[in-house]
Amino acid sequence: MPSPPPRTKPDDPPAGPGARPVSAVGTDDFPGAQASFRSACETHLDFVWRFARVCGVEPAALDFVVHKVFAVLRGRLISLEDAGELRVSIAGTTRQVVRAYLRQLASPLEAHAAAQPRTADELSVVEGIETKTEGQLVDLILSAMSEVEREIFVLCDAEGFTPFETAEALHISEAAVRARLDDARKIFNDVSAQLRAQRFWMTRPEAAR
Repeated sequence: MPSPPPRTKPDDPPAGPGARPVSAVGTDDFPGAQASFRSACETHLDFVWRFARVCGVEPAALDFVVHKVFAVLRGRLISLEDAGELRVSIAGTTRQVVRAYLRQLASPLEAHAAAQPRTADELSVVEGIETKTEGQLVDLILSAMSEVEREIFVLCDAEGFTPFETAEALHISEAAVRARLDDARKIFNDVSAQLRAQRFWMTRPEAAR
């Protein structure tokens, strides 16, 4: 997954219209709540950044969205003692916050169009593929998946969630997770082979002449 850009701490005030500091959400009246919150931030911050980026947040908006995720989580952490349960809750909250944020940016028709996977024809010729980084190639591969396929693939195959944990985070059945994961893995393998073949063809010695 692409590395996130430099970021501020979740307990700093987030930037953006209508935003409020995370501290305003408040669990500070509960013993140990502040320490639990900071521990969760340190443990899961990078995951939230990666997952929000994969879910469609542009790099320039990641700082704002990640702050909103932890603002929502701050009031929940006192009831989540189990590490696995906490991780599932963080994944589900990140997805909810990201989807709400993206809906605010576009009309319903634009949001629907943006959520559609790119077709094989759209990926058959990628401009500048010979200079794409590995991270950019992964972004292209993920763009060929539906939203749910992308989320399931990243949680299971990149972040190490079990199908059960992924089903809990996304509020779908475990059977649906397993079926969509099979589809997503096939898309990943097929599109990866297609893009790498394109790059090989464009970078062969004959093409440079």
